[in-house]
Parts: sequence; structure tokens; C-alpha cells
Amino acid sequence: MRTFQRVSRLLRPAIGLPVLAGLALVGLLVMSLGCDGDKRGGETIPPKFTDIPIPAGFEIVPGKSNDTVMGGNRRISHMYKGDAEVPLVAEYYRRHMPELGWTLARESLANGRQRFMFNKGNESCHVVVFDDWGTKIQIEVWPAGGRAAETHLPPTSAVPGAVR
Repeated sequence: MRTFQRVSRLLRPAIGLPVLAGLALVGLLVMSLGCDGDKRGGETIPPKFTDIPIPAGFEIVPGKSNDTVMGGNRRISHMYKGDAEVPLVAEYYRRHMPELGWTLARESLANGRQRFMFNKGNESCHVVVFDDWGTKIQIEVWPAGGRAAETHLPPTSAVPGAVR
């Protein structure tokens, strides 16, 4: 009985109500953070984007990412940030994009930026991997006849140090 009396003194309305409200808010926060996108092998798969792999540990940068789907065509411009080294991320895309049906059209390395151009059906995908206070990945998808926001890739033969 003494334990109950001690606990009841702690939960007086002046103290108990704010504590209970705080616990309820923390519970809601935990529940909302628990809802996550589709996962595949430790990778987060954004909606409309299941055919483009994102390395584990990379997070989308909301202020620099947008996408639209109109008439069955998707236009995607997403930025991701993470800690993996640029050459490892570049190798990741060389290996995994073909597994998802993309064909490597061009690849270049210039000014510390590894660039890839992939084609699949009626779409093109431009992937740029670079270091800017952490590794960044810029991914752009557009209909094959469209253009990316960034200028097109130069031919690999014209870039010194280009990777084939």
C-alpha cells in the first residue's frame, strides 16, 4: 500500500498531467518515425522509383528533390547524401543498374564528378556521384526525348581520365 501512496503523490494533477501529455507526444513521434518506405536489402525505395537502386545509408535531401508523373511519363530529380566513398558508389551503380534493366549509354569522370547515363525503354536516367561535404548522388529520370536539368554528358573520349 505504501508504494501505491508514493506513486500517487508523484502523479498529482499539477505534475502528472504534463508528464502524461509528454509521454503521449513521445509515443506519437515514435509511431510516426516507425512508418518507412518500402525496403529492399537495407535500401529505401522511394515511390515511383522502384527500378533505381539507392545505396544503403543514403538519405534523400527533401529540399533538392522533386518528382512528377504526367501522362505515364515520370520526371524525377532526387538528391541523396551519405558517407560512402565516390568510387564505391560509382561501382554500385555500374553493377546494380543493369540488374534492374538499365543499359549504360555513357560514363565520364570530370572535376571529381562521376557521371552515368542509362537508358531503359522510353526513359533516360542520369546519375552523378560527387563529394560535397559528404558524398552526394543526383539522380534524374526523364522521357528519352526530354532533357535533364544538368547539361548532357560529354563523350567519354573527350574527357581526360574518363572511365570506360
